[in-house]
Amino acid sequence: MEPKLEHDPKVEQTENPNRQFDQMNAGSPKINVVTGMLLGALVGGLLALLSSSNRDHTKQSLSSAKSSVGGIVDEMKQDPAGKASQVIEQVKTASGKIQEVSTDVQNVYEKVVGEVDTVKEDVNKIVDTAQEAKSDLQDIGEKVVEAKDTALGQETTSNDSESDENKQTPPTT
Repeated sequence: MEPKLEHDPKVEQTENPNRQFDQMNAGSPKINVVTGMLLGALVGGLLALLSSSNRDHTKQSLSSAKSSVGGIVDEMKQDPAGKASQVIEQVKTASGKIQEVSTDVQNVYEKVVGEVDTVKEDVNKIVDTAQEAKSDLQDIGEKVVEAKDTALGQETTSNDSESDENKQTPPTT
């Protein structure tokens, strides 16, 4: 008998199999996912700026963004009410277009669903027709066999067919 340990690592491992992924030191700072992503983006951006062509392209992009923002700020200073009404009008126009697109998507969806239902009905009709044709072809095949037997003078009745079956089986010895 082994003595039960107060902090048996085997018992703790079976009770908490993923403990190896827990932070062991509770005093260490915790880094959440967003902070880690921001730090990774910052490091990646700094590494990208090591290339002179990337630095030049970044400078050009920042200067064009600065001039665009400056132009918008100047327009807002000159006519804030006019710019606000222009933005509101653009938002209304965009929302109207979004509503039209939504309606068009709904119509297309309903049309497709209707067509799918029609195709399902047609497929069911085709399957029923094929099954009827199969049955009709079997009947025709039986009639052709009867016609052949009649033409050859080998007309059989149900009793004769039973006796034919007995003739076809080999005798057991």
